[in-house]
Amino acid sequence: MQITVNTTLLSVNADAKTSKGSNSGYLTGILYLAPANEASPKVNVCPFASEGCKAVCLYSAGRGKMDSVVKARIAKTLRFLEDPKAFVELLAIDIQKIVSKAAKVGMTPAIRLNGTSDLPWEKLGGKLGVALMNRFPSVAFYDYTKNPNRAIAYAEGKMPANYHLTFSKSECNDDAVAKVIKAGGNVAAVFSTKKADELPESYQGKDVVDGDKTDLRFLDKKGVFVGLRAKGDARSDSSGFVITID
Repeated sequence: MQITVNTTLLSVNADAKTSKGSNSGYLTGILYLAPANEASPKVNVCPFASEGCKAVCLYSAGRGKMDSVVKARIAKTLRFLEDPKAFVELLAIDIQKIVSKAAKVGMTPAIRLNGTSDLPWEKLGGKLGVALMNRFPSVAFYDYTKNPNRAIAYAEGKMPANYHLTFSKSECNDDAVAKVIKAGGNVAAVFSTKKADELPESYQGKDVVDGDKTDLRFLDKKGVFVGLRAKGDARSDSSGFVITID
């Protein structure tokens, strides 16, 4: 379902996977920034990204390869770096627009602030000093993160109640994966499984849910691996970031 919302920073049901969420009644807004050091060599907006992660980032998938899209994401990132507090206030305006639109069309709003970044939005209060999750307690916020501290804090109930985090496995963070799983969190893992094929039923003794069916991670059961199929440059990964399935 294509629903138009006049937003400044957030993309609304803008890709194939978030659009699938509309079938479950969710109107999803995602913030896409330029990942890692793409916008500025001085600031890394994905501080826990591995080399493998950087090389195969979804930044390279789909419309992300288009020059106009790259420039727009870099511009947004620079805008954030220039004045994070003002940026948060702009996000609040966009979120309110999505909330209002969702109410009009009978849908539930969902927001993912780290589409291609890994920032601690729960600590960014803007000019009001109040995190966006706390401003919009009825909105489902969710993200992926490679920051084990954030993922474990979420698993231990130390994040805002409406903010769901899924830890992301890389080629070099197996110890962190084990800690997150032990704490009861979910872990996303990228497999070499082709688009038309089924993901493995289990991995490291845990059930695997198909993360490509929808982007609504807060609907996943607990204690699972979220399986994702390699996309974009990830299809030619040789770092170990993508788990090879025979």
